[in-house]
Amino acid sequence: MSLTGGNPFEEKLRPRFEYADLYTFVENKVKPVYNWFYYKEGFGRDFVWNTLEELKIPGGATVLDPFCGTGTTLLASKEMGMKSIGFDILPLGVFVSRVKLRDYDLPLLEEAVRHVTGLRYSEPRTKLVDIRFLDMRRVYTPFASNDIAFFRERILEVQDEAHRDFLLLGLLSIVSQASNVMKDGGVLKLVRKRHLPPVRVLLSNKLKRMLRDLKTLDRGLRTDWRVDVGDARDVPLEDGSVDCVVTSPPYLNFVDYTRVYALELSLLVSSARDLETLRRRSMRSHVGAEYDGGGSDVGDILGRVTKTGGDVKVPQVVEGYLRDLYLALSENHRVLKDGGYAVYVVGNASLPGVTVDVDLMVAEMGERLGFKVEDIWVGGVRWAGVHGIEKERPARESAVVLRK
Repeated sequence: MSLTGGNPFEEKLRPRFEYADLYTFVENKVKPVYNWFYYKEGFGRDFVWNTLEELKIPGGATVLDPFCGTGTTLLASKEMGMKSIGFDILPLGVFVSRVKLRDYDLPLLEEAVRHVTGLRYSEPRTKLVDIRFLDMRRVYTPFASNDIAFFRERILEVQDEAHRDFLLLGLLSIVSQASNVMKDGGVLKLVRKRHLPPVRVLLSNKLKRMLRDLKTLDRGLRTDWRVDVGDARDVPLEDGSVDCVVTSPPYLNFVDYTRVYALELSLLVSSARDLETLRRRSMRSHVGAEYDGGGSDVGDILGRVTKTGGDVKVPQVVEGYLRDLYLALSENHRVLKDGGYAVYVVGNASLPGVTVDVDLMVAEMGERLGFKVEDIWVGGVRWAGVHGIEKERPARESAVVLRK
């Protein structure tokens, strides 16, 4: 069952199947610097480049990504000579983005890497943050747990912020490999892995690869950039201050990113309570999120969301998600200059008993806010693979192109 039934924005759907893989992180897995941290939910560098070129965004323009993830839009914009601004509610994405965007003094950075990776082990003074929904005794072997805690302590003692963050990114990018945890879709599973590599070896190899990337990659023009922890529903920018928005809000897929990336986040926060606070503040694309930042005028759109069975929580999640999305679009409209573009990569949702056409709903919300709907670039479809959803109900992945 589709929720749109003759939606007038269906005529804006344009097949752009060359973007099917670019709406995913597949391309970035082999791109230097972009692949420093594997972020499954990101899109590809070339999608950003192609979009900025197709929309004729001039050099020197300011590009905003209010859901910046691990910084693909920001780094791609920098390499094109454009200014970039990014926000994300999760400190993990902000941290990774900053490390990617910085310019480094390579000889000094190499010395910092040699120093830390060559340190003799000593008993760590602190333990790793407890991840309450996992049995930490099974997550790591005692050796791995102690090694990660040891290197984290020594890295945090490094005085130079750029060097310290570079080293810490190397560590948090290998903790999953050093653990008995496997990412399976939107959940973490404990599995008994055989022959786990030593943390020191994983860290040393990762940092060497990162250094090699800096030596071989053309870092592009030196342009201004800014990336901070921030909420897309309340962006701290002046009206009419950016030229273009290229972003991808969290999909309506019930995935709690504070859990998917709990191992990595645990190296950046002080306590399990911090993780829970992040979970509650995140966008309402999953049942654990909470937000009380005011209402949004999407009543008639919500009226099309009908429940035909399945999980009783589905209507609540859909309502919260669309209200949050409306608030984010409203903020983007406010900070965009007249004539500026906003491009949203979104995934439609096949939930038990209902299909939510998020792309068409974004188009409708955009028009209500004062945008002109230029196009909806359909990259392809995803097939639902969860219990209670029929495989014959595909869900589009699209980029909705709006202009102020």
